[in-house]
Amino acid sequence: MSEVRVAVLGAGGAAQVVHLPILARLRDVHVVGLVDPDRRKAATIGQRFGVPEIAADLESLAPGEPLDAVVVCTPNGAHEEGVLAALERGAHVLCERPLTVSSESARRLVDAAAEAGRQLMVANNHRYRHDFRLIRQFVASGELGDVFFVSSSWMNRRSRRPRRGWRTDAKYAGGGVLMDLGAQALDLALWNVGYPDVKWVTCRMAGDRGAETSAFMQLASDRVTLQVDVTWELIDDHDQHEIRLLGTEGSASSFPLRVHRRLETGITDVTPPLSRALAALYRDSYRQEWAYFLRIVRGEAPRETEARQVALMEIVEACYLSADSGAEVTLG
Repeated sequence: MSEVRVAVLGAGGAAQVVHLPILARLRDVHVVGLVDPDRRKAATIGQRFGVPEIAADLESLAPGEPLDAVVVCTPNGAHEEGVLAALERGAHVLCERPLTVSSESARRLVDAAAEAGRQLMVANNHRYRHDFRLIRQFVASGELGDVFFVSSSWMNRRSRRPRRGWRTDAKYAGGGVLMDLGAQALDLALWNVGYPDVKWVTCRMAGDRGAETSAFMQLASDRVTLQVDVTWELIDDHDQHEIRLLGTEGSASSFPLRVHRRLETGITDVTPPLSRALAALYRDSYRQEWAYFLRIVRGEAPRETEARQVALMEIVEACYLSADSGAEVTLG
């Protein structure tokens, strides 16, 4: 494949700040169009990035011409519609996180991608951060022993709390901070330990249902306990996003990256050198995410299933149920 033809669905912040700037710098990638019902806004953004065509919907974008890939950057509640439209055009799909707003919808999308023979990939860019990937390598290699506890937190300052737009409307967002930050923090915690089958969940929230501003979750499988905390209400001079793992032979944490192991000589700091600043790690994660997705599109890497995102949304739903009922919720 000499050139990958990409369409961008949605002209909001994710497209403007992340995807279009990255795509504009990639060789052998051509952004053929930007799709958004607000054609005036899309035309302004498209002009900034040299996008040749603007359309109100994917069906009317370059009809009859092939699309290799579509990146879905619409509000959460519109992800299913966008993913299905992209699959119908025969495109591979990179969908912004979370995949969708319910487990039933996630299952439909995973099944549709399998039937179409196309890659559906969720843009969980934190999986491609160098520090997080180093921690996962220590876990996967067994160097930390049996991991029995994972803590994942994503705490944004109150000054950055969404005040307007679709993220403040549960109809489009699917929920509050649990859907916005919690799905990502949950995915990171579960991904680090191989997505174990979660047996039970408890969750407490602050704020109105569907517009919650903080969520505090505990989950357990047969072998590991997980604590996940997210908020839009942090009072600090910077956001905090970190993960911590405890194992029988070592521990690891991020922000900053630290890894310790129990060796014959005693407790030893085995932290790999990491020269990149935090902001650079975050930016690089998106570039690495696109590099991997494009390898799949070009047939240079095998397609993968996103079936675990169905399990993730089942956990999110259980968290809301637990918060509503004030009780532990059993899964499976």
